[in-house]
Order: sequence, then C-alpha cells, then structure tokens
Amino acid sequence: MQSINKNLSINEMLKINRAIYQVPDDRLYDLEDMFYYHQKWLLRYTDDKKNQKIKEATKNLMVALAWYLSIIDRFKINLQQVLAKRYAYKCPYCLEIPCSCIRGIKKVALKTGRPVSGTPQDVMGWQNMIKKIYPIDRAEFKNLEILRSQDFFHQSFRNFRRSSAKKNLHDTEIRSANYFVAILKTANNLSINLSEEYQRLFSKGCFICHQTPCECFYIE
Repeated sequence: MQSINKNLSINEMLKINRAIYQVPDDRLYDLEDMFYYHQKWLLRYTDDKKNQKIKEATKNLMVALAWYLSIIDRFKINLQQVLAKRYAYKCPYCLEIPCSCIRGIKKVALKTGRPVSGTPQDVMGWQNMIKKIYPIDRAEFKNLEILRSQDFFHQSFRNFRRSSAKKNLHDTEIRSANYFVAILKTANNLSINLSEEYQRLFSKGCFICHQTPCECFYIE
C-alpha cells in the first residue's frame, strides 16, 4: 500500500490516475462512455449525500473524480495552469476574495493582470484557496449545484467535438477548471481532504481489482 501524501499535486493525482486507468480507458471507452460513467458515479454521490451516507458519498465522489481526470487527461488539458490563470487569489468574475458576485445576475469572466506567482502547488492548497474565495455555503451544498457545473463541463466537450475551433477548446479548458473548483467546494463542504481520500481509495491500484494498470475492464 502506498503511503498517503497530504500534499499531492494536481499533476501527481493525474499521474496516479494515468498509471491505473489510461490503458483500459484508451482501449475501451470513447468520450461519451467516459462521461456516462463519470455521471453515474456523480449521481451515486448525490444520492448518498441526500441520505447522509457520507462515507459512501465520499467514495463515489472519488470515483467520479477519477473519470473526470481521465477525460481532461485524454484532451491534454493543463489543469494546474488553467486554475492558476483563472482562480489564483480571486473569483474570476468579480476579481474579489472572498467572492462578491450577486446571485441571480449573469456573470461574465473578467481578465486580470494579477501575477500567478505563489499560486497553490498541491490539491490541499487549492482546497484552502477555494475556501477563501468561496466560503462554505451549505445552501449551495444542499442544492447540489455541482450537477449544474458538471452539465456545463459536459456541454463544452460536446461543442468542441462538433466544431474544434480554438475558441471552443478554450471554453473546454475553462469549464474543466470551473468544474474542478466545484469538486473542491464539495470537498470543503464534506470537510474532507480530497488528496487523502483519493489516495486512500486508489492506494492499491484500481478500487475494484486492485491492479495497476486496471485489469477488471470496468463495464456497468
């Protein structure tokens, strides 16, 4: 069993996921398959959360996260870089920390000249950063707004596949980062360390067959 590292970076998390799942992912699943399984596990998370089954909900969120990482990895999205440009020490819409956006008003992302030096280098650092930008909001958590973020994330990939223009690729990168922030906000609301929980589930390889790379060829 691998030791648990509280300070796992985003790229290290991707590396773990790649070692376990890249081979079967590339062989078995197209993009819609990957989104199907990602959504399935995310919905399992929401069901368990509604029923206050926090342990089960946390596990299902980690599996959904693994499918998310597989999707952005296949499209070579530099998540750390996009996060640094978009979220380092500010909400990308109002440019404030904490966020001062008014609910119900359509937000348009703003450009900023703020330097990205000193941005978080690990997942826990990003969790803490997002908590400062978006203090824990139990109402948002109760309403499961992560599903709305996931819908935007999915739609951006569908738009890109229909017309692979540079603008659509940029939108896909932005939506991918926004959705990861939604996952971080969910982890904060659950009061869990995302890095620790992810490593705990995948410390022996695939959480089903416990092999690296995965040998169970998951189909459900």
